[in-house]
Amino acid sequence: MRTIATIPHPEVRISVHQYNDKYLIELEGGSYRQTFKISTDAIGHVDELKALCNEAFIQSCISRFRTMHADFQASFQNLKS
Repeated sequence: MRTIATIPHPEVRISVHQYNDKYLIELEGGSYRQTFKISTDAIGHVDELKALCNEAFIQSCISRFRTMHADFQASFQNLKS
């Protein structure tokens, strides 16, 4: 897997990788990670991937990170009970 771009954002780390004829957009927030795979045939250039990562998309992912964290915490608490 080869990192081909990073997209600056103050709340999450966003990396773009290329691997096996796919682009992977990876967002990391705290202990959690979301990865989106896109065929290289569907996107012509890295700039299109960057455009795909608009603020609405990123905010939706951040919301999902919060849900992931709440789900994990609830499961962890159940384990401790």
